[in-house]
Amino acid sequence: MSKFKRIRREAIRYGDPEFDRHYIEWGFHDRETQIGEARAILDILRPTGPVNMLDLACGIGTHAIYWAEQGHHVTAVDVSETFIAEAHKTACRSGVSVDLRVADIKTLEFVEQFDVVTWIEKPHFHADMPAAIYRFLVPGGYFIGDVRNPEHPRVKRMAQGYRTWREESGIFYLEHHEGNEKTGIREDVWIKIDLEREVIEEEFMIGDVRDGVNCNLQTALDELPGAGFKDLELRTAEGVVFKGGEEPYWLWIVARR
Repeated sequence: MSKFKRIRREAIRYGDPEFDRHYIEWGFHDRETQIGEARAILDILRPTGPVNMLDLACGIGTHAIYWAEQGHHVTAVDVSETFIAEAHKTACRSGVSVDLRVADIKTLEFVEQFDVVTWIEKPHFHADMPAAIYRFLVPGGYFIGDVRNPEHPRVKRMAQGYRTWREESGIFYLEHHEGNEKTGIREDVWIKIDLEREVIEEEFMIGDVRDGVNCNLQTALDELPGAGFKDLELRTAEGVVFKGGEEPYWLWIVARR
């Protein structure tokens, strides 16, 4: 019997050019959804004129470019040179100016302050991030980020942990999701077994359970006020005030400095 080749790597590798090129193809929401997100944020803010915006982890810049097209001043940062290069090309085609920068948001510093700071598609509140975002904002400025609704059935399922597998065209796909409350560690593993190629590919994410989907919202509600934010509220994807329930899957959290 042949010995299978086993490949093990982190599931998320932003900044790795090969990963980032593939991520452009499958990782982002479709353009229509992203434009809807960008519109929703403006609907929440209802600016009366141009505002100065900072988009953290901007990806390929779809949101930032849309806001620039609406007349706002936008700075957008991402750790991926590949994403920023793609954003530059799109901004040039669109005929707008966006200050696009390659930077790690965990070590980011700005002299200037912004009216709005956004973080779209799974923000993670690293140890000093809420305080950093607070510093980036002018007094009365807003932070807006998206979080998963903890009451949504899919989010509850992920929070409780599960294992599953399926087979497609001779390839077996296995998943394992589990958080350990005692150690505070959460583990998510995706395994693909290709019998024909004799390859086992394993991708994993291991981290503090507070970064898990079940704690994303609670972490934000805990950490943002501690950094000085006030007037926290939740909105639906369309920008309507959220009054509770299992739907929708995604929510906006809005906090004012």
